[in-house]
Amino acid sequence: MKNEISTFPSLKLRWINAQCFEFKLPNGITLLTDPFFDMPFFEKNKGHSVMGFTADDIEGADYIFINHTHGDHIANLKQVYDRFNSKIICHSSVALEVAKSFEVSLTSIYPVDFSGHYIFPGFTLDIFHGTHHPIDFSYKKMKHDKFIDTGSKVENDLNILGSIFNLNFLMTLSNGLRIAFVGGNDDGMNERLKQIKPNILIRNKMGSSRDFDNVSRKFADNFIDSGAQLLIPMHVEQWANEKVNFLNSEINDINKIAENNNVSGRAVLLKRKQWYNLGIFIS
Repeated sequence: MKNEISTFPSLKLRWINAQCFEFKLPNGITLLTDPFFDMPFFEKNKGHSVMGFTADDIEGADYIFINHTHGDHIANLKQVYDRFNSKIICHSSVALEVAKSFEVSLTSIYPVDFSGHYIFPGFTLDIFHGTHHPIDFSYKKMKHDKFIDTGSKVENDLNILGSIFNLNFLMTLSNGLRIAFVGGNDDGMNERLKQIKPNILIRNKMGSSRDFDNVSRKFADNFIDSGAQLLIPMHVEQWANEKVNFLNSEINDINKIAENNNVSGRAVLLKRKQWYNLGIFIS
């Protein structure tokens, strides 16, 4: 009898833009992080939108997770929420402003806090404190910086709050797969990752998009220390659009460093909007 390949339920994911990822879990639950793919009214970010991609192209969002509330993390939150009536997972300190700014039902807000462990259908979330990369913005300047425009009377408070912290997580699926999602500064996450031992590390760059020093070394050290098998860099859309040769070179250098350190894991740059499967296969 001819052997056939048997496929176990797999995790499906795709990188859309910035820190926006769409996950389809093995049990069918869908999770979207930091919804930002189109922000045409914000002039300096036009080049970093995903042309021709709208909320109608999102395939599912039972849950929306918000790492922090800058415009390039929540610009399309309302469109996605309105389409899917999602449950929005955010830090408790921004929960009320999210509800007011985007006219979200209060019972659709799921507030979380640092060091918390939260149980959902088919997955759990462990929440870790993080801080944003340093930016030279005062409260006064950000109050008048129209980074988002929801039509709300709320005066840009979410954008101001977005500079204060990052909400990092470890997502553990019911099949045991562990995905770490980390933005901003290190804030002790390196040490935490050594204990967490994720299979997949989805990691924001370790500094500004204008910082080109030791990019591969910083990524590689974080990756090697984590013990993960797969590193997926995120929020690198500016490099992908404007410095693709630099970005590809850095990915290659990360993998060379990993190989030289006898690490079997590898870094991969996902193609935006393309679905990928992660599962166990036997033939």
